[in-house]
Amino acid sequence: MTTTLYNSSLVVGVASALTSVAIVEFDSIDATPKATLSAVLLSDLVWFATGFLVIAFGMLTGIIPSRHRLSFFAPPFRGGSGAGSCRACCMPTARLLESDNSPKSSLAEAICAAASSCNDFQVVAIWEAEQVAGQPLPHDALRAVSQALAREKPQAVVGQLSAYVRSLKKVQDPGSNWAPPYIIIDGVARGARRPDLGRQMADAMDMEPEKDARVAEILLGGFAMQGDLRGVEDLLQNLPPAAECKASSAVVRGLARSGLLRAAAASSACGLLRLLRARGLAEGCAGPSGKAVAELVQAAAGPGSASGTLDCVLDVLQECNIFVPGESLTHLLTDCAKRQDVARARRLEVLARGRGPGEGGTLPFPAYDPLLKLYTQVDRVKASELFKEMQQHGFSPSEGFLGGLLARCSEFHNVEFAEEIAAYLQGRSLMSLALYKTLMKVFACCGQFDKACDLYAAVVRDGIEPDQVMYGCLVKFAVKCGRKALAQELLERSGGHSGATVQSYMWLIRAAGRDGEVGKAFEMLQRVKEEQADVLDAAVYNSLLDVCLTNGAAERAVALWAEMEDAGMVNAVSYNTMIKGLVLQGNRVAARERLQDMRAKGLKPDSATFNSFLGAAVSAGHLPEVWSIVDEMDQEGVALDHYSASILMKVARKASNPVDAQRALSVLDRSHINVCEDEVLFNTSLDALVRCRDTKRLARALEEYKRSSMRPSVQSVGLLIRSFGALKDVDSCWALWRQTVEQRSLTPDGVTLSCMLDALVTGGLVEEAMDLFKEWRRHIAPNTVMYATLLKGCASSGQPERAMELHREMEAAGLMNLVAYTTLIDVHAKAGNLEQATALLAKMEKDGCTPNTITYSALIRGYCMQGHLETALDLMQGMLERGGTADIIMLNTLLDGCVRHGRFQLADRLIADLPRYNLEPSCATISILVKMWGKRRRLDSAFEVVRAHLRAKKQLDAQVGTCLVSACMYNRAPERAVEALEEIKANPLLAGPDASTYDTLIAGLTNHGHYRKAVELVEEARSRSGLRPLKPQTVELLRSALCKAGLAEQLGRRLPPPASGEGALCIDDAATSSNRPRGNLVHRAAGRGRC
Repeated sequence: MTTTLYNSSLVVGVASALTSVAIVEFDSIDATPKATLSAVLLSDLVWFATGFLVIAFGMLTGIIPSRHRLSFFAPPFRGGSGAGSCRACCMPTARLLESDNSPKSSLAEAICAAASSCNDFQVVAIWEAEQVAGQPLPHDALRAVSQALAREKPQAVVGQLSAYVRSLKKVQDPGSNWAPPYIIIDGVARGARRPDLGRQMADAMDMEPEKDARVAEILLGGFAMQGDLRGVEDLLQNLPPAAECKASSAVVRGLARSGLLRAAAASSACGLLRLLRARGLAEGCAGPSGKAVAELVQAAAGPGSASGTLDCVLDVLQECNIFVPGESLTHLLTDCAKRQDVARARRLEVLARGRGPGEGGTLPFPAYDPLLKLYTQVDRVKASELFKEMQQHGFSPSEGFLGGLLARCSEFHNVEFAEEIAAYLQGRSLMSLALYKTLMKVFACCGQFDKACDLYAAVVRDGIEPDQVMYGCLVKFAVKCGRKALAQELLERSGGHSGATVQSYMWLIRAAGRDGEVGKAFEMLQRVKEEQADVLDAAVYNSLLDVCLTNGAAERAVALWAEMEDAGMVNAVSYNTMIKGLVLQGNRVAARERLQDMRAKGLKPDSATFNSFLGAAVSAGHLPEVWSIVDEMDQEGVALDHYSASILMKVARKASNPVDAQRALSVLDRSHINVCEDEVLFNTSLDALVRCRDTKRLARALEEYKRSSMRPSVQSVGLLIRSFGALKDVDSCWALWRQTVEQRSLTPDGVTLSCMLDALVTGGLVEEAMDLFKEWRRHIAPNTVMYATLLKGCASSGQPERAMELHREMEAAGLMNLVAYTTLIDVHAKAGNLEQATALLAKMEKDGCTPNTITYSALIRGYCMQGHLETALDLMQGMLERGGTADIIMLNTLLDGCVRHGRFQLADRLIADLPRYNLEPSCATISILVKMWGKRRRLDSAFEVVRAHLRAKKQLDAQVGTCLVSACMYNRAPERAVEALEEIKANPLLAGPDASTYDTLIAGLTNHGHYRKAVELVEEARSRSGLRPLKPQTVELLRSALCKAGLAEQLGRRLPPPASGEGALCIDDAATSSNRPRGNLVHRAAGRGRC
């Protein structure tokens, strides 16, 4: 009989504690209470530690006999890897042990305890010290030993365990799968994930897998869990057909439990499945069991599974005609319905109709639920077909299930299917008040108020009494569809429901206002006073006030306001209604007076109050007033709401001053504004951000969209694609397109297709755009915008011949117009085919299509690119003689051509002619002038052009500053370039500096040897928020120069680390390498980043 270390030390510790207490009590006569307590605690601690160490020393040296090794001194757990390696493998000891006091029970208990704590080292130590030859261990303890030995001592596991098996009196029981040899092989092959050792173990015990199906199943499962295709294939080749069929379940189950489906090794898992298919298992036998297939499918669809794993599994199952069990199928279909994954749902439906026992191509009943929910959203025809099929096969859906489908029909505007469900329910007398109300909501959501009102007759016919909610809704719908008689009838019948009556009167008041019948609206108010005076509230008065103001009845509105004040019915909504009406009438002074009165009455204005002023100021184009209102809201603590932000997005779209546009867009930076919570704000924000080319905020808005649960409409999908295209994120464009077309089964409109074509063309994927156009032209009628987009792609890719093919198609379809001709001329002008472009201009005029300024600008740009500046000027003069007007873009094109080709005198003439054309220089004009003066070696003139523009209080963009820095570097004046940077940072009218400015300046300073200043500017650029990272070439150019100058240690540490795969070539490295070519190391390391 033995005791554990803890129990022994506890006994010693308790005894010592008692002794110490006695001693303390004996000695405490002369001690203070505090000293007595300290002595007790210290004595307890010392005696307990002493007892523990004595017992431990005795057990370790063998003085005290024990069957237990000390886990306290065992090293940390080192065994096991992979999924499931650290889990308790022993059953409760009461079920396993024959006798609590037997040696075998103590040994098994110790092994199970160590295995439960995942300590393989301790399990092996106990086994090697205490194994009893010929005495069988409980199965779970034997499994734990097998796993621990395979992981801790793989070189000894075969010898030790095979010897143990031979020592047993009854080694094998052929009729039992749980005989010790099988336990050992399973523990090694599948438990420890060492199928190679399991095979050696089977050979050592003369258990050939070719003859023993159980051994074959265990080893195949082990190899499958490891993703070992070769191991599986080698075993399968030697198995008889019957065993091979049974083994397929083992392989499938091993895959499901392996964790391969959730890792990068998912391709190995799919390879194993295809190996089974290649061997014809599904054809020659029943294939894997349903339980194994269910386990595999659920693992492939589980959280964390590798992308595409489930699709791969479904591919193989479908190829092998293997049936997916109903429970797993329903689970997957439900997930598809949640994610609106139509493509996968259809694949699963095909599998569900496969070779199930006795199914005959019929879906199991649980599969109809998720499929109908999904198809109700995305495929009305398919939903109807499934519903009829379900009835034909005798399945009777419950009232609750059909009510849920009706609710989905209202959410996704599926009127046809809702009517079909209602007909089914009415034919079986199953319609209830709740179902009628849901059906009414379907009609209302789709704007079919007439049909919603017609339900009233059906409700009465079925003997159902509408409640107050239904009466109120019916009155509302009757008013909306102009059925006033029905509205009056419903109002009379709902007399017993006071709440519904008040709401109904409000709708009748609004209806009268919509028809311009102000007097009738007042009659309704009087009727409420007479019949429902006890429930008359401010909402009724506010409705009538809105009628007066929208119909121009200002005097009656004033009189009503006085009555409302006398009755105490004025609230914040009343003031908002009055202010909105006054603002719409253009009387903003009176509206402001009402605002002051509102504050005086102790009512706090809200966002709706200020939105009236804000909308009017934006419509009038009074931007200073807009910002004054926004500041006023901030001062009063009134947060901008979604409507306020939508109004300001109009400012961003229309503002001619970039400062105003950026201030409007900065509203989106406020923490409480989430563009995905309101579709109107979402659409206006994306449109404004794309127009203003604010890529940073646009990227953030799109990231918010990806994280949200927003389901965009078809119109919003087009805008989303356009936004992703602006960021050149073609992958997201394709993902959104496929989600809309394939998963949601929505048909894109012409705008959405045009946006997708433009995104592909902008991303340089002209061929993909052409293929998509050919695919969808059968479903969506091509228009001029689509063709113009493709023509733009031909221009960017230099394909004038293909552009002419599109031109002939457009002519045949009668789609040639001003935009098409202009785009086609631009294609040929960019390609240098000026004769063809000029011929198209003549043909355009012959066809009665008058060219505009943009048309002439495209052709003039072509002549400027070729250096034919006189011809370009003659073309502009001819346009002016025909009554055309030159714009600043055309003048900039000519001016840029002069600068590029060194025609400075001609450029001076164009500059002098700017006032004659009544044109103001743009930011692009100033940039071109700065380049010109830089090339003419007149830096003072370049600076003066910029400063004169700033003195006129005109905004300049960051490109102007970059051009100024570049001009300084071109004239070998790095000090003036630094001076230009300081002016850019100091002047609020000069946007920037941006990353391009820093790139240009740092590269120039590096080439001129100003390394310290260049390093300072790198640090400055990295510290500026909202700035894109510097180009890697710029930093590597500086790093290489520092190496060459011997300053790498001193200054190089301040630079960002080099990108992966890149690295500066230091001069020290070059000096020690005889195989490297010599030369300018700085420029060689910089590559294309050289200035």
